Amino acid sequence: MTRIFEMLVAALIVFVLAVLVGVLLPSHGHIERTIEVAHPQRQVFDTLNTFRRYPQWSGFRSFDPSMQMTVTGPDAGKGSKVTWTSASPKVGDGSLEIVSSEQDSEIVMDLDNSWAGTNKTVTVDVEPTAKGKTVNIRMSYDVDYGWNLLWRFAGLYINGDPAAVMQSSLSNVAAMLAGFPNTDYKDQDIRVVDVVAKPMLLVETRAPRSLDDVSIATENALNEIHDVMTRTGLEAAGPITTITTEWGDEEYEFTVAVPVNSATFTLNEQSYTIEKAVPASVLDEEPEVELDESGEPVPPKTGEKDRLGQMYVEGNVRAALGYEGRALYTEYTGSPAMLPLLRLNQKAYAETHGYRYSEYGPGRFFDEMVSPPDVMEGEQTFRVYLPIEK
Repeated sequence: MTRIFEMLVAALIVFVLAVLVGVLLPSHGHIERTIEVAHPQRQVFDTLNTFRRYPQWSGFRSFDPSMQMTVTGPDAGKGSKVTWTSASPKVGDGSLEIVSSEQDSEIVMDLDNSWAGTNKTVTVDVEPTAKGKTVNIRMSYDVDYGWNLLWRFAGLYINGDPAAVMQSSLSNVAAMLAGFPNTDYKDQDIRVVDVVAKPMLLVETRAPRSLDDVSIATENALNEIHDVMTRTGLEAAGPITTITTEWGDEEYEFTVAVPVNSATFTLNEQSYTIEKAVPASVLDEEPEVELDESGEPVPPKTGEKDRLGQMYVEGNVRAALGYEGRALYTEYTGSPAMLPLLRLNQKAYAETHGYRYSEYGPGRFFDEMVSPPDVMEGEQTFRVYLPIEK
């Protein structure tokens, strides 16, 4: 009986000591981790001010690569939210929601998961370093334990899983940024627009990478298009459009296009309808090439489709409906020599905001010269588009 009494007293003493220690433990937890990256401040902020790329940089993936994530709310900023489910006890189910963001500076997120505590927040601060060429990303985690003594004891391990997730997240962000075009687009107004398809006449061409050579190639293509417009009775119904195929080291491959006022036309007393181009690669079939008696390819007939699904009209002129869907859009006035930089800025913007894009087929860059042809070089106005997927 005495031994039982002694054990009860010992247990009571341990309990009292545990309570006293718990009372003395902090009621609030705070940790932070920092990483330095050599990328523009706007790029870093935009990458973290959206959850569209969160599945790629989330530190929880180091515990469970197969966790399922769903992004809801606005594409970026306040109200954006990501929820996840996981069979791993280290991850569990949870969510992050952006509750406030200050441009290029700070992002505050509410965290809801199984970690101990309430009022859990993750704060990301983006600050340029003293060197001015790099940026510090500081990620902080704050939590309240209140008078819940079990939570206070759990706070002793705040440098365990929470710190590991934060450090892994920052490392993933740095690795992801390394794959983005390192260009600062903060002074360029880029936004998402919806593009409506237009019937167009097109000519594929190429030229050395100089303004004069590109201008000559463009003029030759336009002459061919205008000849066909005269023969078909079609009229221009929009600005001259340039579709980039490949911006090579020495040569520029592109398509010159002119929107026209009708999707139907008549040529040599035969009627034709301009349709959406469906590349042969999508149809998994290549167009047949007819050969003459000498084995040479027979020139295609009007109405036949090329490998890109565009309709042959005459000579080098093709016809097809232009791109339809969402695109990144920006407008620029100045020398066309700056267009490659604008396209690079749009690619960087797409990467940081998590917009998928392809520089092939219907996803190619295109720009419209909206100023009159007689405007001096350097004072021309262009609309630049990069098609994006939802």
